[in-house]
Amino acid sequence: MLATALESYYRANGVEVKAPTHAELDVMDRKAVADALAAFKPDQVFHTACLHVDASENDPELAYKLNSWASAQLARACAKQKIELIYISSCGYFGDEVKPYSEYDPVVLKTVYARSKYEGEVLALRENPRTYAIRPGWLFGGSVKHKKNFVYQRYLEAQKNQILKSAGDKFGTPTLVEDLVPKIDEIVKTGETGLYHVTNSGGGSRADYVKQIVKSCGLKTAVEAVDSSAFPRRANVPNCEILHNWNLKYLGLAPLPTWEEAIDRYVKVMFKELGQ
Repeated sequence: MLATALESYYRANGVEVKAPTHAELDVMDRKAVADALAAFKPDQVFHTACLHVDASENDPELAYKLNSWASAQLARACAKQKIELIYISSCGYFGDEVKPYSEYDPVVLKTVYARSKYEGEVLALRENPRTYAIRPGWLFGGSVKHKKNFVYQRYLEAQKNQILKSAGDKFGTPTLVEDLVPKIDEIVKTGETGLYHVTNSGGGSRADYVKQIVKSCGLKTAVEAVDSSAFPRRANVPNCEILHNWNLKYLGLAPLPTWEEAIDRYVKVMFKELGQ
């Protein structure tokens, strides 16, 4: 989803983009990566590939190879050619206390995914001084054709059910990819490398997220906040993934709009795509 939004944004702004699929370029193949960089000679590389949360629990070895080791190799390869690296990190590095977390809070790494992604972040920043590490929120947006389009899937569920149940004890900040991408571009254009939290403003529970989707879609479906144990998963994800965007503020860049307003905007785009 994010990679697609990045590609669309830069192409729309007249930038030449090379966006190989996994089948076209395996980021765990050092030689293939080095050859691709040498052939295309990019100014910037956006590293969006990763093994996600539950898949990482199922295969820790692959998680560390892709999320950590390959990230270090890519950072090193970019450093050799003086290429800027934008490492897409995670918001899932903190604990269960419900509060916003800044770039300066100590991490609490509860899952294989969090440990492997955080290690990848640390290694990327260490191996390439031209690295921007971006920790986004709960991403949504893009086409309804994306298999994991959370907003669209909840819209479909809300049409078919009188009540939706959603976790009231897991907190974060829904973040629209179409808001995130231009802000990443703003950060990179400053030349100020380092670590950035970049989310839409505010935060809420997963149930709050679903309630806003239902409201923005103009539906009357009730949303019931329940304990997250109702949705068992292998990974013991943290209770809170709300982020302070302090480094963005320190840099003098404007915050992103509220997540509620972003959902309102996105739903209008979604309905347009659906021809409604």
